[in-house]
Amino acid sequence: MFATPTKTNTKSVIGTVGTQAILSAISDATNVATVSIGGINHSNVQRVMYQSQSPNKSLDGVAIVSAIMAADDPKASTEEFAKLIKSPPAFALNPRSARVNEAEALIEEVPEIVRKMVEAHPFVHNMINFVVVNFVANVALSMCVFHYYLCVIARFFANHRRSGASPIMAPYGEEAPDLARLDGSLLINMGTLNGDSVSNYLKALQAYNARGAPVVYDPVGAAATEIRRNAVSTLLAGGYFDLVKGNEGEIRQVWGSNAEQQRGVDSGPSTLNGQQKARLARDLARRERNVVLMTGAVDYLSDGERVIAVENGHHYLGQVTGTGCAIGTISGCFLTAHRSDKLLAVLSGILMYEIAAENAASKEYVRGPGSFVPAFLDELYAIRTAAAKGDDSWFVGRARVHDVKV
Repeated sequence: MFATPTKTNTKSVIGTVGTQAILSAISDATNVATVSIGGINHSNVQRVMYQSQSPNKSLDGVAIVSAIMAADDPKASTEEFAKLIKSPPAFALNPRSARVNEAEALIEEVPEIVRKMVEAHPFVHNMINFVVVNFVANVALSMCVFHYYLCVIARFFANHRRSGASPIMAPYGEEAPDLARLDGSLLINMGTLNGDSVSNYLKALQAYNARGAPVVYDPVGAAATEIRRNAVSTLLAGGYFDLVKGNEGEIRQVWGSNAEQQRGVDSGPSTLNGQQKARLARDLARRERNVVLMTGAVDYLSDGERVIAVENGHHYLGQVTGTGCAIGTISGCFLTAHRSDKLLAVLSGILMYEIAAENAASKEYVRGPGSFVPAFLDELYAIRTAAAKGDDSWFVGRARVHDVKV
């Protein structure tokens, strides 16, 4: 399953993705019992059982050696394993089948989810690239009543929590266990990757997974270099992401297809049509058992069963650095506030964000990206204020959303 000190041939390490593929291949042979071995411990056994499951077959159990034999109390360790494999992880996705006119049904719930997010003052731990820190923080401040803001590698003190929620830009993984206890969410955005980034990401990812708290992954520039492609593989093997968000090239790289090398973080010319994009988002969500958002002129959102296309937004968003990255933080806000339907939470965040962009771009004094940014922040604030008062007029007739059958 995972690499261990005794297994030097890493080519034999298949992870949950490889295990799921094997289970799919033998799913017709229902009498074949299956177990997995290698690097499995108390911290990852529930994820192994959950993410390895194929549509028609799951693991029957796991084979454990070191985590039991090296334990101070092997009997207690074994009992804990037996308990863990029989219960789903805290981050498990609630399965939902698509309703007739699913998009219309979801749209009716969006204003209430936005109001819920505004009232929740959600906390988001941002491990985000330093190029966009200022813009993303301002977006978060405009959308939510954040009362306290800390900059890069800042410390968060629990007594500030009493006055409201806060975004924090904290790239140091050792801080994550303390921050995860604040019942917020984590965003991992690998825009400015360095030699220490992946180890810090993994520490934070595992801390939030342990508490079942939402984690958003934005694999910025995933296909640009070999280092980034390896980082994607390492992070997917290292923990669970409630949402994977990226442009077409990034999502293709996460899926594992032979995506063309990216030029920086931009998505580049699309090579897929709408149906293909929708299918890729759905298939990746099914494989990872999470929610996937593929951004673009049309956004495609899926939880593996439902596939929704969103056509809101404005082209100015693509001309301002950080607008894509901010969607990760916004998604973290909404996933923190509404955990029972992750797809609906992310959809609500996208619509609030993109309708605000449309409102800003329509202002007479907005003539380009430079004048768009302050108007955009103002419109996010206006929607937040209206939502807090129960005024849904900002949303009526505005959502351009439809179901996609794949």
